[in-house]
Amino acid sequence: MVPELSENQFKEEYWTEPRLEMKAWFQRNAPPLGDLYEGALRMIDEEGFPGQVRLVAHAVREIRNRLPDAISGEKRSSRLEYRERLDKITTVWGKAGFSLDGTLPTDIAAVDNSPNSYVRVPVPLFQGLSSLVKDHTETSEKRVEAAFRLFEAIAPENERLRETMRPVVRNWVDITEWFVKKAHATNKPVTDSEKDELQRRFRAFEDALGALVRGFFNTSEGLDEIIQEANS
Repeated sequence: MVPELSENQFKEEYWTEPRLEMKAWFQRNAPPLGDLYEGALRMIDEEGFPGQVRLVAHAVREIRNRLPDAISGEKRSSRLEYRERLDKITTVWGKAGFSLDGTLPTDIAAVDNSPNSYVRVPVPLFQGLSSLVKDHTETSEKRVEAAFRLFEAIAPENERLRETMRPVVRNWVDITEWFVKKAHATNKPVTDSEKDELQRRFRAFEDALGALVRGFFNTSEGLDEIIQEANS
């Protein structure tokens, strides 16, 4: 059931029929995330909204990260603390005598700095780096698994289509990952090209989420169309 709109909301042209359907779905299934979606819509619609790119990106990031738990039930997960881990590696790095300015050790740089050269590192430093790489890879895979959880919670029959749906799930993760990267403020001003990119990326996000909400993946035709979009 499409929710009723107030007189003021009728004047907001961004409330298209698909967006009203999305609003109703959020109200039934994840109201707090629906608030973030509505907030993102208002910011997207208002040209020159202060902090538009960062704030919309933050909203989409939270929707992507929280939706699997909201639909399929909370699942305990561990967050990879990059800063803490890198601080420890930096300490070991310094104790090993390596420079913190990104340059090669002087004995290597003076003899051979070709791409095929090797630098000997202490075992503790190697262990710290390899452990971080392993956990980073596993965290990336967790995002894919969370997406599968979401898709299968909305349509349990998708469980038998896991391999077929893998490109679709990857497409969802790739689309939303752009927002994750843009959510954190930097000292660099947002460019006009980033603002244009925000509009395009948000439409792609809505298309992917809308297809999921409407059960578009439940038929082979729907899957084929989404996979074609992912590969275009």
